Amino acid sequence: MTPSVVRHEKRRRWAVAAAVAAVLVSAPSVVAALAPAGETVDPARLRALVLDSTARPYQGYAESTGSLALPELPNLAAVTALFSMKTPMRAWYAGPDRYRVDILGTAGEHDVYRLPDGEYTWDYGDNTLTELIGEPAVRLPRAGDLLPPELARRLLRAAGNDPVSALPGRNVAGVAASGLRLVPADPDTTIGQVDVWADPATGVAVRVELTARGQRAPILVSEFRELAQTTPVVEAPRPVLGSGFTVASAPDVTDVLGAVGEVPLPARLAGRPVTSSSFGGIEGAALYGSGLASFAVIAVPRTVAAAAGDAAGKAGGVQVKLAAGTVVQLSITPLSLGIVRSAVSRRSYLLAGTVTPNVLKSVADELSRLRRSGR
Repeated sequence: MTPSVVRHEKRRRWAVAAAVAAVLVSAPSVVAALAPAGETVDPARLRALVLDSTARPYQGYAESTGSLALPELPNLAAVTALFSMKTPMRAWYAGPDRYRVDILGTAGEHDVYRLPDGEYTWDYGDNTLTELIGEPAVRLPRAGDLLPPELARRLLRAAGNDPVSALPGRNVAGVAASGLRLVPADPDTTIGQVDVWADPATGVAVRVELTARGQRAPILVSEFRELAQTTPVVEAPRPVLGSGFTVASAPDVTDVLGAVGEVPLPARLAGRPVTSSSFGGIEGAALYGSGLASFAVIAVPRTVAAAAGDAAGKAGGVQVKLAAGTVVQLSITPLSLGIVRSAVSRRSYLLAGTVTPNVLKSVADELSRLRRSGR
């Protein structure tokens, strides 16, 4: 065989190999493109189905991806990571009081079990099983809150009766899903739209996109990659040989932020009524506003405020002088943050919400003028 024939044969083999590789790589996208998308349905009906899907079982693998460049606030690194990076999760959901969520990561795996008789966490890195006692007054966000069904319900429930419109269907994890778009009616919210795709038969959401006002790309996407709408078996975890076992109180937001007790807050701030005063039984913490234009106020120790102010400043926050104090403001679309220090009462507050910076500035100004009596 001549050298030219040999070279030709090698090129032919490489061409065949390249073609096979191209087919293997493109096969999943081709299959996805050919998979049937859901039909367009009445968006109001689809919203009602999603909100009524709490008892619908499912199990599968999902990923949530956030792009918020949040500062490292004191003791909140695990929370900020949920909204600034990819979080892979495997979930087994039999009902609101029986589920398991495994958070998968390069540093290890962390599992949360919820059962009728209590809650457990399993940390593979520490090889420790923990039984959590009691219900937290106000629980910090965690990975399971970002699963598509849970996230969709939370957002649609918060939005109330804001208008919805139909979106073209798409196929997500083998589900021919129908879509809806919710556009908040309140002009002071920083949320531009919420897009949800769900099974039109069961209401189980399979993909959620949250987009800030004025932006095109979503800042938070949660989507199933694998999904079976069947009832899983979820049982209490059992310690294995060599593992540790502890019992602890369920973590509360006060454990992290150290909210100050006996700090009365006004009935209105920036013209918005309080919707939950001392929420979760915590004095000195309240929610204001409604729908997706709401904000939280938490009175905190001065040391926490100082650390939060430093972190916000390093992330680009700006200190603004108030009538009776200062506020460090930081906008990470769609989230507005503020750390208020009052010269009148010598108290400090953390502010956070999906409202415009101007609204939060008005809130800060009012709080700075509060005296010890709360007026």
